[in-house]
Amino acid sequence: MKKYYLIIIAILITVLSFGQTSEPETEPENERESKIRLTPFFSYDFNLSPKTTVNGIFTDYYTYDSFNYRVGVDVEYKFTNKLSLSTGINYSSNDYSFYSDCYVCDPIFGLTAKLRFIEIPLIGIYTYQINEFEIFGQLGIINQVNVDFDAFDDNFHPDKMNRYNFSGKIGIGISYPIFDRHRLIFMTDYTSSITSLFENVDYKLKTFGIRMGIQFLL
Repeated sequence: MKKYYLIIIAILITVLSFGQTSEPETEPENERESKIRLTPFFSYDFNLSPKTTVNGIFTDYYTYDSFNYRVGVDVEYKFTNKLSLSTGINYSSNDYSFYSDCYVCDPIFGLTAKLRFIEIPLIGIYTYQINEFEIFGQLGIINQVNVDFDAFDDNFHPDKMNRYNFSGKIGIGISYPIFDRHRLIFMTDYTSSITSLFENVDYKLKTFGIRMGIQFLL
């Protein structure tokens, strides 16, 4: 997990260093009236969740080798040049494989958890303008609805998923105009569950995402 923190720190240092040597400019004329911004995006997510959990007589051992991702559309409203609020609708897939060891029975192999959510984020954004670049930070919460509620066979494994979950998010990114009223966005973010994903196991999903999107200035 430390390497992902180091990536975020390195980006912050680069951004701050660049900001010290560049003079901020006012917003380009064609963007000044764009209060609403629409951003379709795709994010590749690395699962940083726990490697093991204990549930009564079971000890679960997780393998995070699935293709995890988040895709969706964000809608941002700019109150000022620097402050804005974002929401939207996303779909995320955080599947993983695991096996359960049991001290009074045989181990159970070949299990899969389908952690797939419809998400509605609520994110505060602070933006700093440097020439045509926009460097921004994000902080907020994500409301998650589990769309694969029956991912486990209870005859083999006792974990029961919660229908609703909440996660916190922090991120940093940069955007640059590529066409008239269109911007290319690149960002990284870290999300961590606030509530446990299961009723009887303290399992909290943690991800590090690398995201790209095209922002439409409406």
